[in-house]
Amino acid sequence: MGLSQHGPPAIEFAGLTKPFDTFVAVDRLTFSVPAGSVFGFLGPNGAGKTTTIGMLLGLIEPDEGTAAIFGHDVRTDLPAALARTGALVERPSFYPYLSGRTNLRLMARIAGIDDPKRIDAALEMVDLTARANANFGGYSQGMKQRLGIAAALLLEPDLLILDEPTNGLDPAGQHEIRSLIRDLASAGRTIFLSSHLLHEVQEICTHVAIIHRGTLIACGPLSEILAGGERLAIRVDRLEAAAELLRRLPVVRGVEEEDGHLLVDAPVDEAAALNRALVEAGFAVSALGVRESRLEDRFLALTEARRGEG
Repeated sequence: MGLSQHGPPAIEFAGLTKPFDTFVAVDRLTFSVPAGSVFGFLGPNGAGKTTTIGMLLGLIEPDEGTAAIFGHDVRTDLPAALARTGALVERPSFYPYLSGRTNLRLMARIAGIDDPKRIDAALEMVDLTARANANFGGYSQGMKQRLGIAAALLLEPDLLILDEPTNGLDPAGQHEIRSLIRDLASAGRTIFLSSHLLHEVQEICTHVAIIHRGTLIACGPLSEILAGGERLAIRVDRLEAAAELLRRLPVVRGVEEEDGHLLVDAPVDEAAALNRALVEAGFAVSALGVRESRLEDRFLALTEARRGEG
């Protein structure tokens, strides 16, 4: 999916700051979300993600800085900013004794939408047409989340903000929501996804921002965030002795044991040299490959480094 190269970013934060009595929840946050991206917004619990989203939606007043949606400052032009925005921030709240369709009809009326086709389209996009006339109270958790996303789609938004959309769902429900996000993104929408499930973000996001204690510590295309994090996975006999030999080699930055093999932090193009060194020393190498960088590893490395600085 190509990203838009014209017009303002879907979201732009510039020096966004929100202190509370005893701490600064968001500290001079500055980054932008490209239009057309699936953007993962990550941080440990208490990092400031929810406060940032609250300021973006005009629910919390920042003390300093700005937040803009498609060039519209949310402090001075909130209606224009939200006109192109749909959001699912908390658990969806609907009347349990009413059908999914009726719940959406009520929400559409509140939003000033008088077009039944919008409701039909939203239900179809989240694959709830067949259960639209069933009571919300009888929905599974995954179906409830999908109806919440359908409500966010009623305005036919260009930007969809999802705060922990798979939280509390079983694996099947998580898979449903991830598939839905891919489908929505393929239609050209920008998705801003706050999540603590790092494998989920790595699977579906094109860009990532990581914050810690309200401060931005990494931002950019996911491929750049993960670049240089590959390690060599080597299955070899006499693990401890092999690890000691590898640690003495100048190109090796570190060695860890994991599940019966060695994870070696070394340039990938040195794989043949490492294999040769092991074989010449009498070790039996049964497998050698590249372990791709995981977002979880990068996330932990970045946040642990920042924690150490504090």
